[in-house]
Amino acid sequence: MSSRSGSIDSADSADSVPPTQDEQGPARIYPISKSSFRRHYEIKSPDNRTLFYADVSSLTRNKPDITLHAGSDTSAPIVAVSQFLKLSHNYKLGLGNPDDPGNMQWEDMRRESIRGNKHRIEMNIRDSSSPDTPTQRRSFLWKRTRHVMVEDSTRRWGSVRNYKLVDERSDQVVAVFTSERTYSKCGKIQIKVEYGDDFDRIVFISCLSLYEKAKRRARAASAGGGGA
Repeated sequence: MSSRSGSIDSADSADSVPPTQDEQGPARIYPISKSSFRRHYEIKSPDNRTLFYADVSSLTRNKPDITLHAGSDTSAPIVAVSQFLKLSHNYKLGLGNPDDPGNMQWEDMRRESIRGNKHRIEMNIRDSSSPDTPTQRRSFLWKRTRHVMVEDSTRRWGSVRNYKLVDERSDQVVAVFTSERTYSKCGKIQIKVEYGDDFDRIVFISCLSLYEKAKRRARAASAGGGGA
C-alpha cells in the first residue's frame, strides 16, 4: 500500500462487475476488530465469534509482522503469516506454520504502481465447487477504491484504506474491504467467491498487511511532523 496521500485508482474499472453466478456464493462478511491499545486484530463471524486472531509484531527479530491463528488467541494453530520486506514496498505471505517449513506455501505480494494503490498476488486456485479440476495459477490485484463497498456498509465515501481485490483474468471483484474506524473496529471483509480455505486466508493476511502497513506509515508521518 502506499502513502496516505489518498490517491485512488482512477480507473476503478471493475467496480460494477460482479463475480459470475458460478463463482458467487452466499455473502460472506467478516467484521474486523482491533482495540486502539492492543497489538492484534480479530476476524469475527456474523454472530461475533472470533474465527482468526492476527498477532502483530514490529520489533521482535525474526518474527513475522503478522501471524494469523485459526482461533481466538495465540494458542490456536498458526495458518498464515506476513513479512513486511525491509527497504521495499512488498510483502512475503506464507500459508502454514513457519515452524514446519516443509509444509509452507510462500507467495509474494508486490506493489504495482508508484502511488502504491495496486498490489499483485499470484496463487494456485481450485474452484471449491469443482474439486476434481486441477489448480490454476491466478493473479489478483488489491486496489484502493471509493466505490466498491461491503454489502451491508452504509457509507457512500470511504477512506484511503478501502480496498477491492480484482481477478486480473476476468476483471471480477472477488473480495472487498471497507474501513469502519471506531474504538474497537477497523472494518469488514467480504469474500465473494468460494475458492477454499487457503484463498480465504490469503485474503485475510494480505488485507491486514496492507491495513497495518498504512497505519505504521501514518504513525511515522505523524511522529515526523510532530518532531518538525
